[in-house]
Amino acid sequence: MSLKSLRDTRWSCRFESLKVVSRRYTEIVATLQEIQVGDAFILLKVIQTFDFIFHIHLMSEVFLITNILSKFLQKLGVSLTEAIAQVEITICSLESMKNDDAFNRIWNETMNICAENDIDEPDEQRKRKVPARLGGGDIISTTLAAKDNYRINSFYAVLDVIITSINERFNENSLSIVLLCEKLFLTNVFLNDLELQQIAQFYNMNYDELRSEQRFYKVALGQKKQINLSLATKFFVENNFHQSLNSMNNLLKILWTIPANTCECERSFSSLKRLKTYIRNTTGQERLSSLALINIERSFNIDFGAIVTEFVSKNKEKKNILIINKFLVNYEMT
Repeated sequence: MSLKSLRDTRWSCRFESLKVVSRRYTEIVATLQEIQVGDAFILLKVIQTFDFIFHIHLMSEVFLITNILSKFLQKLGVSLTEAIAQVEITICSLESMKNDDAFNRIWNETMNICAENDIDEPDEQRKRKVPARLGGGDIISTTLAAKDNYRINSFYAVLDVIITSINERFNENSLSIVLLCEKLFLTNVFLNDLELQQIAQFYNMNYDELRSEQRFYKVALGQKKQINLSLATKFFVENNFHQSLNSMNNLLKILWTIPANTCECERSFSSLKRLKTYIRNTTGQERLSSLALINIERSFNIDFGAIVTEFVSKNKEKKNILIINKFLVNYEMT
């Protein structure tokens, strides 16, 4: 198990790094003690503290939960409904950590590592007395036990910040229209009149037309309780609904432009970076976009013969050249 390099967009790398440091802390300290020059000396002073060890173990426990959500959101074809369900499970898991048993486990692990590496335990924190000019009085200042200080100001505080951040990132109020659209396409449950009115008003569509199209689509969908967006699109096209259900067809196009995560966008930009490196920025925008599309969708099998045939068929002169080349090839083979 070796130390991992950090990546801004790869949270799994951060989890692996935390796990390695927490499990190989003694070996890391021994290595830095051997070097003890420059940055190694400064780093050694930083990590040989109770505060560092406690927060490494705390964040390892947190990332152990959030890493599951991170991996799920990196999958292709994840719907927003599925993402919200995973987010709710993650938040409940983090909420379940807010108890004394979880804190005591992290505290005891930290104390054991400090004892093994001769690191001092934390001191008690003295509560600051509020000055008289700010409304305070002659109140005797009290001290807060180190364990209580870490429980209140670190353990619970970190969990509260993470839970709040996840809730803000996946705020259902701001995603309500998208969730309704997914419910319309991905389940056999009928949307009520109020939900249909919200969609029609938000996207400036005809309510009566959308209501009738929903009934037509849901009846055709039959007993399929839950499908993903790819299967819904395939079902939609195979039944030629894209030609007859105009409002739902427009909604489906909109739904495809709203990703549940940024992974596909990141993969597209990674492909673009590689292409621009290979061709050294000597191509135009249209050709670059076409090459990027081919690279991004490289999992599809392409019949190059059919492409060449279609290309030359649009130009009489090129068509004649192709016929001559085929004739020469066949002549040489015989």
